[in-house]
Amino acid sequence: MESVPTYEIVTASNDSNSQISSTCSKTIRIELFVHYSLIPAVLITITLSYLQRQEKHEKTIEKTPLGKRFGIVVPVNFISSYSNRWSYGAACGATATTVFLLFFNEYSNYFNFVAPTWAKALVYLLSALEVGMDYYPFFACLSTDRRLVGSTLGFCYSLCWFCVQLADLLQCQRLAHTSVILLFTPIPSLACCLFLVGRFLQLLIMTVLSIYRQMESKDEEEPLLPLHLTNYVRHLLQPAPETNEQNAPQRWKIYTWDMHFKFPTRIIVTAVLCLTCLYNFVLVDLFVSPKAVKGLDRWILGTVNLSYSDQTKGVLLRLRACWFYSTFPSAFTSVIFVLHVLASYRKEMKKLYKGDSDIPSTGRPAVILAASIRYTGNQIAYLLWGYFLLHIMFFLISLIITFWFVVPIKEGKGTLVLQIFGYAVLGMVIMIAVIVAQILAAQFIFLQDKISSSDKNKPLAINNRRGFQNFSYFFMFYSAILGFGACLVRVLFNVLLGSWLLARIDRPLFPKGYEGADIGYSTWTGMLQVDLYHTHPIVLSFCHILTQGVKSRKHHTGPDVLQDCGNKQRRAKWHLAYTLIKNPTLILYRKSNVCHSRSYPLSKDVLHQLLINTLQ
Repeated sequence: MESVPTYEIVTASNDSNSQISSTCSKTIRIELFVHYSLIPAVLITITLSYLQRQEKHEKTIEKTPLGKRFGIVVPVNFISSYSNRWSYGAACGATATTVFLLFFNEYSNYFNFVAPTWAKALVYLLSALEVGMDYYPFFACLSTDRRLVGSTLGFCYSLCWFCVQLADLLQCQRLAHTSVILLFTPIPSLACCLFLVGRFLQLLIMTVLSIYRQMESKDEEEPLLPLHLTNYVRHLLQPAPETNEQNAPQRWKIYTWDMHFKFPTRIIVTAVLCLTCLYNFVLVDLFVSPKAVKGLDRWILGTVNLSYSDQTKGVLLRLRACWFYSTFPSAFTSVIFVLHVLASYRKEMKKLYKGDSDIPSTGRPAVILAASIRYTGNQIAYLLWGYFLLHIMFFLISLIITFWFVVPIKEGKGTLVLQIFGYAVLGMVIMIAVIVAQILAAQFIFLQDKISSSDKNKPLAINNRRGFQNFSYFFMFYSAILGFGACLVRVLFNVLLGSWLLARIDRPLFPKGYEGADIGYSTWTGMLQVDLYHTHPIVLSFCHILTQGVKSRKHHTGPDVLQDCGNKQRRAKWHLAYTLIKNPTLILYRKSNVCHSRSYPLSKDVLHQLLINTLQ
């Protein structure tokens, strides 16, 4: 008799758990806290928006007493931001548990809205907006220019979330023995909240010290040309080093550090969210799977009318064990996929910088930008679905190994298993031997000799044509028989590779020419193109040189230069007035008078007034 997996002991007593939970009264209800936290979140957002200065002073704002107040607060720059990457990653990690509950809205009490079936989509939309507003102060306090106010509000808000989640985690958990697995679910969010508390405290202390020492606090704006892109351009201007063959340790190195490349904030945030959601998904899988297997056992026994004998019990126990132990390789593979996506992003961006990438264009600029917006959410969803399919695939592989090899060998049928396995291997060896014989015959009999002794391969020119035609005729029938098996192998490999690489949206699942039908791959290519157009080091270097030139000219401008500039402006206005007096209809086509000309009829008085406004 086989041993029951240890995870089953965790969920042994559901009835006792319900009785204990009913007697345990919670003083903090996290679902109500999620709703009521909208009040301080909105107040913090309004405060930071009031302190945010508007970059452009519009004419309509002059009539309001607020002036340039109430600017738009940017929570996080997903396009060209390279500073505070891990702080933004921690802020997104703090949202991971609540975001993960959005996938299981039917089973959570966080968003318990009573709505008809047709309004479910609106409920999910409102839930997502509520989660975004709840965690908006984390990002706004990190990105604001008002360091003192932002760090103070961010410290208080993150500390409040950390204390409430920790209290909700610890209360009544020592009595509920059946939810030991779910006890570890909010740990990543707690760790991220604790990181944010420390980060905001650090910013607050640094800001207070700078004020106390009467130091000029400079706004940490994102530079137009970051340091690593500057190093990349300098590296391009240097002579290319001699390429030497890599030794064995360098070839087998998994990751090589590149000082000329830095992952943007969007990629770091995506990686943190993927790992946190995957962690929660695996824990939910370990918690829910035993209950689902028990229900499946009852359904099978009731449908097939089997008695719960030792043989049936052994089969069901093996099914549970296979499902349980297949969790770990699927989770490990999913983590490797996240790291592979990071490496693939760096490789593709460096190719795009050089201009030798073969990534197809996904269409119009609006489609590309919309695909870039969907990238982070799609990557999380594809990773979770990929883990689920990997779990099923590893489960089927473990079933094949168990019932085709392990169980017959334990029952004393090892000779029969070895015989069947030997026949299968012999058939595959014969098939491979025939293919190798065809290659050898083509190499030494049916191909002409090398044109030059320095050539690496023989030319694709047929020799012994009569023998080649006979050889092709007789093997035509064998190739037809072999094609049936090769077709089945191709279908099996496509299914396995499609399930294996579902989480890798950096690789298209469809053949060349049909990549546009793969929504995940189109999202990946759209994100790469948006990042390329906004972070290309050569373009940014050119713009940096232009801006520096303008600043230097303004800095070195003297009184004589200012006088010359004033004379040029007066001379230009005189020529403009002379041209408009001779051609009064041109006044209507000036940019500032287009809307005015549409509102009023054309007359001499209107033209005269527009001319006066133009020359002022």
